[in-house]
Amino acid sequence: MDRENSPINSILEQAAFITRKSKEATGEAEPTESYKGEQIKELIKFANDNNLWIDLSHLNITYMDRGGENEVFHDGNVSVVKLNNFEYAGDDLENFFIRIAAHNKFFSNVPYQMIGFAYNSQQEFCAVLIQPYILAEREATEDEIATYMQALGFEMDYYDEYHNSDYEVFDAVPNNVLYGIDGDLYFIDTQIRLRS
Repeated sequence: MDRENSPINSILEQAAFITRKSKEATGEAEPTESYKGEQIKELIKFANDNNLWIDLSHLNITYMDRGGENEVFHDGNVSVVKLNNFEYAGDDLENFFIRIAAHNKFFSNVPYQMIGFAYNSQQEFCAVLIQPYILAEREATEDEIATYMQALGFEMDYYDEYHNSDYEVFDAVPNNVLYGIDGDLYFIDTQIRLRS
């Protein structure tokens, strides 16, 4: 696979397809907990077959922070690199890919692009994502977040949770939503899932 000439999100789309096919192959005979293990095995094979391993030591990046699922680095310029350990996907990695696709749909001013795979400092298998680095004036306020989400067609359930007919967005709190120096809001790290 030629990463330099591949279309944006090609790796993301292929990995999403692999996780979906792995889940279908597992079928109803297996408990859902086994989906994730099999999906990770298939993604490791995909990474090996297509030379999609990212060696962080070859990137000029600086460690910034660690959250529940991400180790976050900055390239000192325009991008943030996130190693996502799939923690919030639950027992089915398809949830991760649904979330990233929905994020890019609703918050296209700060999209994720998947560039490969790596192991984090805890030796957990991770997707390597890049996202634009946002020059922020401050964190967004709860009122600004609510107004923005309502303009996107979402209804508020709680101060940090919203839904429309298809999706639930949660953890939309000020430290996950930045007010940029350009006056726009940037949802850098919310959680999104399909509505049941």
